[in-house]
Amino acid sequence: MTAFEKKICEAFLNRFTGEQKTMRLRSASVFPEFDAAAPDEKASFLEAAETLERQGLISLNWEKHNEGERLKTLTCLSMGKLFAAAEIKDPKTEAEDVRSMIKNKLPAFEKFISEQSRTIFSFLNFLADHFNTLDVGRGMHLKEAEDFISLLDFLLKEKFQGDIQQTIALSTRALSVKLYNDSKRLEKILDLAAPLFTQAKKQNQIVPDLSFLERSFPETLIAGKLIFKYRTSVAKQTDQPLPLVNTGGHILGFPLLSAESIETIKTLKPKERMTVLTIENKETFYALAASLSGYDCFLYTGGYPNRAAAAFIKILSASGFSFYHSGDLDPDGILILQNVYDLAGKNIIPVGMDVETFNRCLPWARPLHKTMLQQTGKIRDDIKTLPGIAKLLERILETERGVEQEVIDYGRTKE
Repeated sequence: MTAFEKKICEAFLNRFTGEQKTMRLRSASVFPEFDAAAPDEKASFLEAAETLERQGLISLNWEKHNEGERLKTLTCLSMGKLFAAAEIKDPKTEAEDVRSMIKNKLPAFEKFISEQSRTIFSFLNFLADHFNTLDVGRGMHLKEAEDFISLLDFLLKEKFQGDIQQTIALSTRALSVKLYNDSKRLEKILDLAAPLFTQAKKQNQIVPDLSFLERSFPETLIAGKLIFKYRTSVAKQTDQPLPLVNTGGHILGFPLLSAESIETIKTLKPKERMTVLTIENKETFYALAASLSGYDCFLYTGGYPNRAAAAFIKILSASGFSFYHSGDLDPDGILILQNVYDLAGKNIIPVGMDVETFNRCLPWARPLHKTMLQQTGKIRDDIKTLPGIAKLLERILETERGVEQEVIDYGRTKE
């Protein structure tokens, strides 16, 4: 079987739920690169499709006026015959094999007693009962499932012996080489496992936290004359780690790992009411944070808060800060406000997010596409009750325009 014949068969497999006897796919979903492909690649693809049709495995529907040159759809006449011809295991059998493999592995995981191990054991029990043909269709075959189990086994033996997750002393790529002798295999396994985590969460199943293996390194910026108290658990030489004191109110950068090591944040001088202004855009953050006026703390969210910014929002909230937020005057800007509101878990006051500011900046506003305006449907009623938001939203919809935060003069705004 040629590479393109295999590609066509796998396209059907990846959309198989375990129930279809026949299936129809658009040609663009099977070979989306067709238009940009070289002539010989196009010819090879069409020849492969015609070969499978002659074998009675699929039927072809051509675009009008392009007979023999451009396919419209491909229809599989028998999924079972297609899998057999491609030497692909039937997804039902594959799913059964994966469930059996997991059940056989469970006793080895049951002996660990840490909190993480209990979570992993419970999650594997869930997969042993719920892994199905949809998961196979997404690419989690027996070999991939075995590699995923190998990852969990390694983490339990090497990194999750205690109740608190230790930082793995290997990069994700290095760990991938250690486990699979392939520097990119782990990334693929994590991508394939993501839908398993999603489905488990939908059924209220607790899942292990493997976010530290993601090859992303969220960071954020914070400013203010603040005292950062670290969690005792991160101390290496003392039970009471020294706090970080930002006496000059400088702008400090924190990666996620450092943000998560902070327990509380307080102002340098004790105050009954501490305030934080969360700021959507970086240019505005630097301008406002440099002034150190109006608020005790300035936090950069970078649009929707990444995990580092989210960690700080939760710490500031738990530390007793009152929240203010400034952002773009458009549907996304209001949705970011909504996101910060949810992370803080308390009331938040918009700053410069009102009709007066919008009208003043209207000459520099940009037109909003229909898809952006449709985002307003995601804005909840409780957010619309925040000061200025309802009227601002009406004005945005009326003008079909949005104002970027960077053009706003906050010296002329009021809380």
